[in-house]
Amino acid sequence: MIYCLGPGGSYSEMAAKVFSKIIGDNNILCCNSIYDVFQCLEGSEGHFSYGVVPSENSIEGSVSLTQDLLLEFHDKIRIYGELDININHCLIGYNKNKIKKIYSHPQALAQCRKYIKKYGWETIPVSSTAKAVELVYNTKNEEIGAIASKEAAKLYNLKILEESIQDYKNNTTRFLLIGKYNLNLIKSLKPNYDKNTNELIKSTIIIKLIENKPGALYEILREFNRYNVNLTRIESRPSKEEIGNYLFYIDYITPSNEKDLISALKEHVAYIIHLGSYRVFSID
Repeated sequence: MIYCLGPGGSYSEMAAKVFSKIIGDNNILCCNSIYDVFQCLEGSEGHFSYGVVPSENSIEGSVSLTQDLLLEFHDKIRIYGELDININHCLIGYNKNKIKKIYSHPQALAQCRKYIKKYGWETIPVSSTAKAVELVYNTKNEEIGAIASKEAAKLYNLKILEESIQDYKNNTTRFLLIGKYNLNLIKSLKPNYDKNTNELIKSTIIIKLIENKPGALYEILREFNRYNVNLTRIESRPSKEEIGNYLFYIDYITPSNEKDLISALKEHVAYIIHLGSYRVFSID
């Protein structure tokens, strides 16, 4: 079973369909929210249940809720894969000239900010892009439109009034395949550390620096440099303890001596959480 943000036609479902071919599981269940994906996965029985959640967008940056939930559920859920999906936002509805309000996910609304401003439409955020299309379909109101994918429009048999309306044409969202901790991984998900392959393996960690220690972040970065590790992302998130107190989320290309790297990092941090080493997949 693969859980993802729904309803049907969402970009998350598109990513889930790609992952379903990789792991050989065509059972996809759409959830009402990203939080529900984590909860369904946590409560699922059996070893081979997975979730697909958006992690980062090339325009709007990281999906903060996903980052926070990876921390909240870190003792039960880890990352097993990564996939980038090209985003082509469409204006969906009945009559463009009559639209007054636009429904979509907050990230999609932000990614089409200039386009929306051009027409002076009121924006209504909802749980997903596909949910916006569902609302337009159910209301049959010409004064509302949705921003979503072609697939969502086709699913509800609604008109695509305009394509590629995002402010920046090279719009990509990164999705993570998450699952419970499980040593008996199916073969297609097992990282291959053989240097002779072209397979890209990444790791994600969360670190909390030692408070009031000058140069603490520098010491962390110095260890990555010492072990010749390529960082692909470093981002701070509030620790939710007090203002000015942060956690750091770090993605990097997994080195063969990762255990030594982690041991070295532990010397400089209050704690470190390893969210997984995983394969980076691509759409053929």
